[in-house]
Amino acid sequence: MTHLGERIRARRQELGLSQGRLAQMAEVTASAVSQIESGAIRTLKNDTLARLAVGLQTTALELMADLHVEAATLPSDEQRLLDCYRKLQPPLQDIALKLIKALQ
Repeated sequence: MTHLGERIRARRQELGLSQGRLAQMAEVTASAVSQIESGAIRTLKNDTLARLAVGLQTTALELMADLHVEAATLPSDEQRLLDCYRKLQPPLQDIALKLIKALQ
């Protein structure tokens, strides 16, 4: 069984993200991402886990439970948003996240 940090590292590498880039997207430090991935930090606040999941284009549940949730399980409107987000270049993904946060 893998710990949360190993699952985060695997997903980050699968997406081709650096620790620094994921840290930016999740609004944490690169050092924190490194510590999480190494297992030095094993528990996360819910909001931190949620931000990491968004950056990793997955769900907090998938990261925590080591599940491989198919995208088809998302409601159609959420799937459309995710598909559009994934097509954006990283600078535009940042803008999209900021816009969504401003709308909350």
